[in-house]
Amino acid sequence: MRGHFFHRAGIVLVPGMLLSAPSASLGQAHERTPVATTPHFAFYSDFATNLNDALIAAGVARKDGKPELFHSGVEKSCFGDLAPSARAAWDRAVDYYAEIVSPANWSDRPQYLLRVHLAGFGEQLEDALARQFVEIARSFRAAAKPAYEACRWATQDAENRRWIERLNPQLAAHEQKIAHRLAEVYQKPWDGLPIPVDVVETVNWSGANSVSRDPAGGHLLISNSYQGPAALEVVFHEASHLLMGRGDPLRQALDQAASALDLTLPDDLWHVVLFYTTGEAVRRVLDQAGESGYTPMVYAIFDRSDWGRYRAAIESTWPAYMDGKRTVSEAAADLLTQALRKPAE
Repeated sequence: MRGHFFHRAGIVLVPGMLLSAPSASLGQAHERTPVATTPHFAFYSDFATNLNDALIAAGVARKDGKPELFHSGVEKSCFGDLAPSARAAWDRAVDYYAEIVSPANWSDRPQYLLRVHLAGFGEQLEDALARQFVEIARSFRAAAKPAYEACRWATQDAENRRWIERLNPQLAAHEQKIAHRLAEVYQKPWDGLPIPVDVVETVNWSGANSVSRDPAGGHLLISNSYQGPAALEVVFHEASHLLMGRGDPLRQALDQAASALDLTLPDDLWHVVLFYTTGEAVRRVLDQAGESGYTPMVYAIFDRSDWGRYRAAIESTWPAYMDGKRTVSEAAADLLTQALRKPAE
């Protein structure tokens, strides 16, 4: 687990070079063909999305003075054999990403706009500056394409496809039960299926994230670094964000409990609940299938972050809700009372 994630519900809106593609093309997504489709997910190994991910990662590395793609590692010799124009084009694209795109968080305007456009949510680019920014970034990706295609893409695509191939048996065995259980505990039906999932190398520092789309559905971006049952959990974790938006039952229960108890709800507690709920649902389904011993991702976060302060409270209150012994309102009140009330002196 490479870090807990931050997500942004809904679709949003950014910046400035002469471009060859007409702006009218922005409403049209590039052609995308899934590698595999299941009842709830459509998995992609998409060239443009992976190139964007690689440029963001290279931009971060260049900005921080760390080893970067094509200037270190196994691809360095291939890159050195390219025509000077292809090498310069890649490096200028990384310069642009390092200055404009990579410094932002994934949910900030620069990365977010590129993300939704690549996902095919072109209808969200309603602002002229947003459309201009997407076109500029696309022109830099076009310049970077020859180097990435020559020296990295075949390996990256194969890694993505192997990851999807390894995940497929887990989904075949457990997808329906996990999805059914999550719809029950989040008290919201799945919609907008199958959810598109782009598999890439990095996903910035986070390892995975999700965006929702009105009126239903969304998009998941996931690093192929997750292996085994953790890969299964991370897909459902990201998908669970589509079940736990601000107006959805579990978020409402937490908000209402905080109001009734006159407590201030911490900004991160809902995400702890999501991590615990989905991770526990996955663990229970695996246990029932005889695949015991899986530790959900939230426990690694408890061990290395201040989320650990919530561990005792959620472990002592939330299972009763998942077992059907407490209503979500009762469980939310119990959780907040234990997690947030200061002990009497």
